[in-house]
Amino acid sequence: MTYNDYRRQMRGRFIAYRRTHYPLEHELFDPRREYVFKPEYDFCNLFEMSLDKLLPCGRRHRWFRSMASSQALAVSIFGTILKRGDLLLLADLSDRNGQPLLPDFILAGEPVFDYRVTTLNERTPTSVDLFLPGRNGHVAIECKLMEREVGPCSRVPNFCNGEYTPAGCWLTRRGVAYWQHIPKLFAWDAQQPQSPCSIRRPYQLVRTLLAAAIDEQGQVYGRPTALLVYDANNPFFAEGREARLFHEVQAAITPPTVLKRVSWQTIARALEALGRYGDLLGYLEDKYGIVA
Repeated sequence: MTYNDYRRQMRGRFIAYRRTHYPLEHELFDPRREYVFKPEYDFCNLFEMSLDKLLPCGRRHRWFRSMASSQALAVSIFGTILKRGDLLLLADLSDRNGQPLLPDFILAGEPVFDYRVTTLNERTPTSVDLFLPGRNGHVAIECKLMEREVGPCSRVPNFCNGEYTPAGCWLTRRGVAYWQHIPKLFAWDAQQPQSPCSIRRPYQLVRTLLAAAIDEQGQVYGRPTALLVYDANNPFFAEGREARLFHEVQAAITPPTVLKRVSWQTIARALEALGRYGDLLGYLEDKYGIVA
């Protein structure tokens, strides 16, 4: 399946979902976009409207109200798992390589959606979709659905030519601490020029791992883990370009840091095995085509 085929399939599914579940509620939707809710009804884009309370006030992605929103999907799935007390099922899952997803993870605080990272000295703090504070290391989760890419550096091409020099990085010149910490997690030398820059394309993966790893003292805390969750039906993330990029980044990581990925479908299978998520699984299949 090509990405364009996938995109058409998803859009058709969203439109069918609206016509089935909201056949007469036209006032809920943006009149210009058939599967996008109006801003005041964005909570309708969640599995249960009460899950809206899990997002800090005002902390929604720009297109949270679109049925294509990966943030809305993340809150629907992980929010329901948290609500039903089954977060530890993530520890029992296997990643793409058959290894335990979060071995020995012990939750040590409240999970936070759209977690703002304060340890990287950014003027506008970056955020991760879900942050799990752990006793032995934190987990930062980045979620994708219909996106075409993980997320490259937004400074290219307007502020950067895509190459790296120790004194020339736009981030470093503004005091952002990415390259101060990257050598603690990756086999990338911050003192050597790079063409292209190592983080140009996998920027979002790198910052997700930095979010999990760096504590308030600028040190690597425990065994940090970055987890990428993706739609196995999306050809770019299943075995395509972004899957290859993920493996390139994974190969550059140095212990004790960890980068893993898992599909929504794998999580759905784990929910099915628990036997009490039929309502959520029906919602995921009907709306997103995510089948256990």
